[in-house]
Amino acid sequence: MKKSKVFSPFLLLLISSVLVFTSCDRSTDDLVEPSKATIAKAGKLYSNSSIDVNNSNNKLFSEVVGTIRPGQSIKILESNRFDDYKVQLSDGSMGWIEAEYIVASKHTFIKHNSSGDNRHIASNRGAIGTDRKIVKEVNEKTAVTRLEEYREVKSAKNILNWTKVRTEDGIEGWLMSDYLFRIAIDSHRYIQRKEWRYDKSRFIESWKGKSIEDFTDKYKEPSGIKIADGQNILYFNNFFLFDKNDEYYGVRVYVKDDLIENIDAGAHKTSYVSYMPLASLMRINILSNYVGNWNYLFESDQNPNGIVIDIRDYVPGWLSWVIVIVILLIALGILYLILKIPFFIVNKFTYKQSLNRKLFNGRIKLYATLGSLILGYTFYLFLVVNVYPFHTLFFIITLFCLGMILGNINKWRNDLDYNRCNAIDCHQWTGEHLWTEYLGGSTTTQTVSYGDGSTETNQQTTRRYREHRKCSACGYEWSIIRTEVIGNLKV
Repeated sequence: MKKSKVFSPFLLLLISSVLVFTSCDRSTDDLVEPSKATIAKAGKLYSNSSIDVNNSNNKLFSEVVGTIRPGQSIKILESNRFDDYKVQLSDGSMGWIEAEYIVASKHTFIKHNSSGDNRHIASNRGAIGTDRKIVKEVNEKTAVTRLEEYREVKSAKNILNWTKVRTEDGIEGWLMSDYLFRIAIDSHRYIQRKEWRYDKSRFIESWKGKSIEDFTDKYKEPSGIKIADGQNILYFNNFFLFDKNDEYYGVRVYVKDDLIENIDAGAHKTSYVSYMPLASLMRINILSNYVGNWNYLFESDQNPNGIVIDIRDYVPGWLSWVIVIVILLIALGILYLILKIPFFIVNKFTYKQSLNRKLFNGRIKLYATLGSLILGYTFYLFLVVNVYPFHTLFFIITLFCLGMILGNINKWRNDLDYNRCNAIDCHQWTGEHLWTEYLGGSTTTQTVSYGDGSTETNQQTTRRYREHRKCSACGYEWSIIRTEVIGNLKV
């Protein structure tokens, strides 16, 4: 038994190290040739799949890198789950356009981007109801032929696109166009990009004069390319650059004769973490790039070749919610255990100090308070600055940590006052209950009136007690005040 206890942590460490430092690269950009397609209507080419240059989320900054015209031949390099496509023009320009700008394939496949009956083929257009009958349930990657398109304009902001299709077994019917791949590609090029974090000035200086080929070998194919005045500007949206507490997202790489002339940051990004004291000091970029990139290791929902399993397709609606809640509770439990690490250390140290009979309770409370504040905050900051899941859940983690810090301080204050003798020559954990004295209380009644004429009466009772304690080791007696609140008032 002793061997397994010693071996288990090392086994866990080994498995974790393999998961963390293995690239898990599922990219197919070197294996799949780009597909050819044709432009359907004039538009603009953007450097990022967000398309919207005015997007309020600066992480998705995008710039116009070129234009497209009807009938123009293009190569499709990538696609995402929102039906945006990265294409390359004949002059080498590269960027993103929406699916509607590409001539739709006559022969295509069903895709599923949500659950519900609207993704199945029905006898007519429109929402599911008594007049709409499902004629065939279709699965992901079911092959169909486009027969007819219909644009249903309900209002300026409510436009539905419907497509009539025929399956391989001859069944015809309608479904929402969003459930069809715009372009029929048997095997998509898929690029799984890791996010990188660097000090801004050091990163820029380290790559000036270097080969762009070396840059793309490490950081993958760019998201966009703009060609202007004999110079290529390559856009990479998988970078975070830091200048002290200022955070930037994405880079533009200026290239001439295959050499990098300059690099600048894409967009300034508001980061709440950056405002935290000591945030820049706790940032360890090597750690962020390799240990903190869990999204890169496990994320696959952008891969069009992947099979997406929606649990809602296989279980009743109520059970899917139960499963979601259970998973959420498990995640919160794991989060709690991770955040508990510094408090485990604080409690071990504080308890050891509390066994020193020369120290008064006030000194032990100081150790518990300072330890909880310093270690708790340092560990919290270390996580939110360096590890992917934590800095994306900043507010949740902050509330969790604040609650745990205050809770740990309060726990020690109560335990010391209640169980540790404060006599000048004792200071042992030998407190025991003598008797409880009721000091009185008060009741507040609140009447709430509502607009419909109804009222609600609430009561809150506050009772105060003095708990009398005695040390079983030396006989010293003391007391503490306890307050009990019953009921609640509406704010």
